[in-house]
Amino acid sequence: MFLKLRPFFYSLVFFLGLEFIIYIRNSPNLVLLAILVLLILSLWEGRLIGEKWRFSILPIFFTLSSASLLYLITLAYEQQIFIVLASAMNYLALFGAYRLRKYEKDQTAKGMNMAASSATIFFTYTSTYGLYLNFLVPLYVLMLVYFFSTLLVSYQYFSIIKNDGKKLVMVYSFLLGLAMTEIVWAMNFWPFGYLTTGVIALILYYMLWSIVQGYFLNMLSQKRAIMNVLFFSILILMVLLTSKWIPVI
Repeated sequence: MFLKLRPFFYSLVFFLGLEFIIYIRNSPNLVLLAILVLLILSLWEGRLIGEKWRFSILPIFFTLSSASLLYLITLAYEQQIFIVLASAMNYLALFGAYRLRKYEKDQTAKGMNMAASSATIFFTYTSTYGLYLNFLVPLYVLMLVYFFSTLLVSYQYFSIIKNDGKKLVMVYSFLLGLAMTEIVWAMNFWPFGYLTTGVIALILYYMLWSIVQGYFLNMLSQKRAIMNVLFFSILILMVLLTSKWIPVI
């Protein structure tokens, strides 16, 4: 059964919370309070539904990045579309955690978690870079957010597919975090807006992530790695060719 009451109920609260943030967006103190309440619920519900603290990582980053993106989306109908999609993805993350609690080898649940992890990374990369451009956030803050979000989200996912090597998972997650920190530092000099930068950062992350996943699943080969690099390089080239070469903030 695809619908479970507790993940659905919290996702409904998440939906109403984002709607409330739009309603009070001109009152910064109330917005911060609403986000804080959602963060506490995210921490608690992820732990309660998945029975492990690592399942709180996606809801926490998802809440922060979703609330941040609302400030970067100006049109009302686009905000509503975003809230619906974000709430659906939030439900997917919690439902995946619920199924993994029941059976750790549930491949469908792992797929849900992978999709939610990718969405969380994209939302976090995009929202952080958008705030960096619009509100003159220091570069080191941007780099720290990229590092810790990459580290924690990667650790959460890799610890699911390789639950017998937590130290090794942490090492590779740490290296991924360092790599994305260096990448965002270089991308800081690129003449692109936050959406283009977020997409390219996600592609680069996914390229590195697929190599690490292949290693953990004993599926990594030289041919596979080369094909991944070529495929993702073509995707990046297509994004660059279809994007405006000016920072759209």
